[in-house]
Amino acid sequence: MVSTFSRRQVERISHTLAVLGEPHRLQMLRWLRRGPRTAGFLADAIGVSPSLASHHLSVLVESGLVNRRQVGTFVCYSADRAKVKALHQELGRLAGALLPDDQPSEASAPC
Repeated sequence: MVSTFSRRQVERISHTLAVLGEPHRLQMLRWLRRGPRTAGFLADAIGVSPSLASHHLSVLVESGLVNRRQVGTFVCYSADRAKVKALHQELGRLAGALLPDDQPSEASAPC
C-alpha cells in the first residue's frame, strides 16, 4: 500500500532534509545521537570553527531535531530522539511510497 502525505507533511520533510543536506549538520546530528555535547566538542569533532558550529547548531535547534540546554556556563546540545525517530519513520514511509514493489491498481493501467 502506498502511503499518502499531505502537502504540509511533504513541505516539513523537505525542509528537514534541506537542513540535513548540509554535511556538517548531519555529522553533528550523528554525534548528538550518541549523547549531549557542547558546541566546542562538536567543532573539534567535525573540524569547523566554534562560530560555524554554533551557527549549524542554531539551525538544527530551529528545525526541532536538536535541543539546547544551559548547564552552568556551558550550553549542551542533544538530539531530540523522538523527532529524529519520527523523521526516520517518515522517510521510511516516503521511500516505501516511492519503491516500485506495489502492484499497480486498475486505475493506473492506462499509464
